[in-house]
Amino acid sequence: MINRIIQPHSLIITGLIFLFIWFLNLIRLNMHYIDPFNNGLKDYEITDIVYAYMEGQPLPAEETELPIVLVHTGDPDRAAIARLINRLGAAGAAAIGIDLFFDRLKEPKADSLLRQSLAQNPSVVLACELHGLSGDHEGFSSWVGVDAYFSEHAQLGYVNFPANRTKVIRLFSPWEPVAQDSIPAFATALLEAYRPNSTQALRRRGKAVESIHFARHAGDFVHHPQQRLLDSLSLDEVRQIVEGKIVLAGYVPMQGRGDPLKDRHYTPLNQSYGNKAIPDMYGLVIHANVITMVLNGQYINTLPKWLNWAILLVFCYLNVLLIHWIYDDFNEVFHGITRGLQIVEFILLFFLISFLFYKFRLDLDFGLGILALLLAYDIIMIYESLIRKRIPAIDRIPEEIPLKKRPTPIPEEEE
Repeated sequence: MINRIIQPHSLIITGLIFLFIWFLNLIRLNMHYIDPFNNGLKDYEITDIVYAYMEGQPLPAEETELPIVLVHTGDPDRAAIARLINRLGAAGAAAIGIDLFFDRLKEPKADSLLRQSLAQNPSVVLACELHGLSGDHEGFSSWVGVDAYFSEHAQLGYVNFPANRTKVIRLFSPWEPVAQDSIPAFATALLEAYRPNSTQALRRRGKAVESIHFARHAGDFVHHPQQRLLDSLSLDEVRQIVEGKIVLAGYVPMQGRGDPLKDRHYTPLNQSYGNKAIPDMYGLVIHANVITMVLNGQYINTLPKWLNWAILLVFCYLNVLLIHWIYDDFNEVFHGITRGLQIVEFILLFFLISFLFYKFRLDLDFGLGILALLLAYDIIMIYESLIRKRIPAIDRIPEEIPLKKRPTPIPEEEE
């Protein structure tokens, strides 16, 4: 049985497949005329279709009431922002995040009012950006976006998301080293201000980068324009909305897809899988989704690298074994059977990956497995018709591992 499963030629072909994948990754041919095709593939993940299916689905009862309120400030007015901070603080907001940059001083009176409101409300988190990524990608040299006149009286949280070639926001890093210090992400800082122990599970996970579980669009969060909270509602009415909650204030209009593209990003919730023409989510809503994920403990899980690689290797080898057997025993219909087998496996893998993500939030990284399945047919043909026939040493390798047989006992001669 073992000699039928462990076959030398199938092992060699499996090695050639991964060697070829490594070579493709090494050269990374970025030709101009195939850039749109490449970018379309990079933007796409199977889990995006799961997110699209979740679009419009009713939220579970335990998730309908979250302690998050969005406030649209419009174009920032520092005097109005100062009034907003004071009003939210007086109404009992547990944490206030201002996703606006105050990188330089402007009008002395408005700047003074803003500074004073920050000093009086210690639960405010201001947005900054990290700059100067080190060559080894282990940290940043500085942060920008907030003048020291304001940063002395507020906590800071960076709004950068891990860089990617596709510009689709999928990840966030909870903390980043900056010079000799460490700064939390905007969402992380708000969680710590809201409830100091709310990030314990996040810390225990010990991941430098987390995948974002996008559970909500902007319309799924409680939302109010700044002017309504300042002028249209009484303090008691504002208290009913924000008391004990996290308030995120910034640029987040709610009219629809015709809204300005300022601070809008591509996310997996975008309905256009292959061509994400219009950014679909404001930065403030992305931060709100990160906070929702942490508060609900709905993290996206991944397999350990060693286990993922083990599954990939076994999957590839078993496919090579099967296709190689079809090549040897059904040579005349080898092409049709193999292509049909690949199509069936693609469909099954698609549904398996989608099911695991939808039910268990397990993001199975199986891109190399799919590529290996796609290459198996051609590598087997190249190996059998070109390599094996022209290299006698390889051709002499037996089809199966020879197992030692027990010697047949010689019957004793009858006396």
